[in-house]
Amino acid sequence: MRTLNEVLYVAQTTGEAPPEVGFFTWDVPENVLYADGALADLFGLDPAVSSQGLPIETYLDRVHSEDRPRLAKTIRDSIVADRPQQETYRVMNTEGSYVFVTGFGRGFRNQEGDIVRYVGIVVPTNVQTAPRHYSH
Repeated sequence: MRTLNEVLYVAQTTGEAPPEVGFFTWDVPENVLYADGALADLFGLDPAVSSQGLPIETYLDRVHSEDRPRLAKTIRDSIVADRPQQETYRVMNTEGSYVFVTGFGRGFRNQEGDIVRYVGIVVPTNVQTAPRHYSH
């Protein structure tokens, strides 16, 4: 799996434009995920609505059914273990096609130790750099 630095390095050394990175903030107690336009486009959602917040399930519904349980577990494990996560998976974009993305995220706790925010980025991933366990 490639790190964000590797993705950006390849773009820089090949002269390609870096991928459009999508940013999000998830208010965990309220279950509202706020996303920028790039993330909305990656997930095939309306940018105006995404910026105002949607339940995380709206995003998970756009993840390929074979990848959804693994992604949900990775996010859960990240929250429980209080560590960052990185996961590559497929999402349905605005054109109705599945594309590979890699998400990076981590949770933040309040003074009482409760998880209150989960923030991260999602980067389009070239199919050639996706993990081998995908047959597409």
